[in-house]
Amino acid sequence: MASLEILLILVVSMILYIFLPPLLDGIERKIKAKIQTRYGPPTIFQTWYDILKLSSKELKIPPTFQFSVFLLVLAFSISIVTIYLLSYIIISLDIYSIALIIVLILSIHSLIAFISTLSSNPFSIIGIFRGLTIDIINEMGFIASIPLYYLSIKTLNLSIKSLLLLILSTIFVFIVSYVASKRLPYDLHEAEPELASGSIIEFSGPILALYLYIHLIDRYTITVLPVAIGLSSIGLSTPLYITMILVHIIAIGIYLLFGVIAPLLGRSRIDIAVKTLMFIYPIIITVWLVVKAL
Repeated sequence: MASLEILLILVVSMILYIFLPPLLDGIERKIKAKIQTRYGPPTIFQTWYDILKLSSKELKIPPTFQFSVFLLVLAFSISIVTIYLLSYIIISLDIYSIALIIVLILSIHSLIAFISTLSSNPFSIIGIFRGLTIDIINEMGFIASIPLYYLSIKTLNLSIKSLLLLILSTIFVFIVSYVASKRLPYDLHEAEPELASGSIIEFSGPILALYLYIHLIDRYTITVLPVAIGLSSIGLSTPLYITMILVHIIAIGIYLLFGVIAPLLGRSRIDIAVKTLMFIYPIIITVWLVVKAL
């Protein structure tokens, strides 16, 4: 019975990971519209409708993008493995699973970046290198923030030092997750006004649908990862299915909070965005290490 329960939890959790990202994007679009006093999409399912409509269109692959379809499918396959591991860590949390999830997420980002460079379109090249400048800095923050957050929770007690370490690492993860979600002011991977959708200018039909779907899954998994680590590390005495539901409820809350923050901000200049992250991340890491050493 225990193994059947675990299998059921894994299946249900993976279905949620597959279904929720486009739905949450639709909800976020409605929230943004309300904040900006616009009507917005007609329904919260609009992102799903967009993906399905694009998927039904004729598949046209530019000559320079012949290899991109394989890479997109590979990125999607890695996304499925990632959400499986995310579902599994609430059952059995270990540092190796976390490390593998980090590697898989970074692999997806690398594949998407490489796909964009295959285009000969100058707007695509400009768009991807603008985005890469941000991504390189944030990936380093991502690699550092998750272990610090994991260590902070594992060593958590009622001391001021322990609580301060947890607060610092949580803020670190929050910032990294927000930047990685490509929301304002760090949405330079598309930069619609200046670069006609930048790195995805030559994507269309099913290719564009798959790209957008991978991007939305990536957004959600990055949001879920620290939540899953946190609840699993605390060791709640609740049944596994309750823990799974709590992980998704909290992650949805954070995801929609990001959606509220984004429309309140403006797009940042590329140099300011990079300088901001290069200033903030080393400070947080340094302060965390100093507090840890005290």
